[in-house]
Amino acid sequence: MLPVRRTTEDLQVPSTGITLLEGPGSFGKDVRNIVQHWTAMVLSQGDCVHWIDGGHRFDPSQFFPPIQSLNCNPEEVLRRLYIGRGFTLHQLHQLILRVRHEVSLTKAPLIVIDGLLAMFLDQQIKQFEARSILRHCLAALQKLSKHCSVVLLDGKTISPLHQQLKCTMRPYLNKHFRAFWDDKKHALLRLAGENEHYLLDFNPHHTENQQRKLDAFTTIDPNASRSSEEDLPPTIRRVQAQPILPESQDGDSDRCQSSELDAVHVRIPVQE
Repeated sequence: MLPVRRTTEDLQVPSTGITLLEGPGSFGKDVRNIVQHWTAMVLSQGDCVHWIDGGHRFDPSQFFPPIQSLNCNPEEVLRRLYIGRGFTLHQLHQLILRVRHEVSLTKAPLIVIDGLLAMFLDQQIKQFEARSILRHCLAALQKLSKHCSVVLLDGKTISPLHQQLKCTMRPYLNKHFRAFWDDKKHALLRLAGENEHYLLDFNPHHTENQQRKLDAFTTIDPNASRSSEEDLPPTIRRVQAQPILPESQDGDSDRCQSSELDAVHVRIPVQE
């Protein structure tokens, strides 16, 4: 078994339930690498993943480093990644409702909703309508999450409506992780849940130019996409830490308190 799979012993891919990853960047952009890593792991095991893009930012080349670190061929593995992209809130709503039927065919163990709340903040959508549609989406995902894992991505609160929508989400969540940069210069991201704390080492490595990445993605030569030692699997070590999350903007009580908890230090290959 490849060393990278040891991450499942610590930073596990959720098996069921709805998990919210909330972190820095536009609607959680900076924590998306975690989900891309989880997705690569699931795909490498021969399973399918459904990825619904609510933030208009899906880029298949972002999956190359984690997939190659697992010694897998991106062209072959990414065939099992099903992408849905809505350009309006109502299109996103329909994609989320439809994914239940798609999963019944693909048996995918992981569904990702990237930037779920981005379209709900459209000023052309009435606030009551936005909250109503969000509850409908979450109810559908909650039923689906009994059989597979649903991961949602979101970022810092940017408006009162955004805060209201986050409050609407809470009753549907099984896990909620908040992330912030512990040392952005060195790409150390601290991820904290209710009883779980991790230090994520996003090690930026030298990558090929975009054209070479696309060539590697479309080539029929399985050896052509092999990269150097920079794509070696992540390494893990436990470190003693006292994780302290900054106070959330909504002032809720589930923020992480200072404690003598073990943090897990994980090195994740990411796209520069």
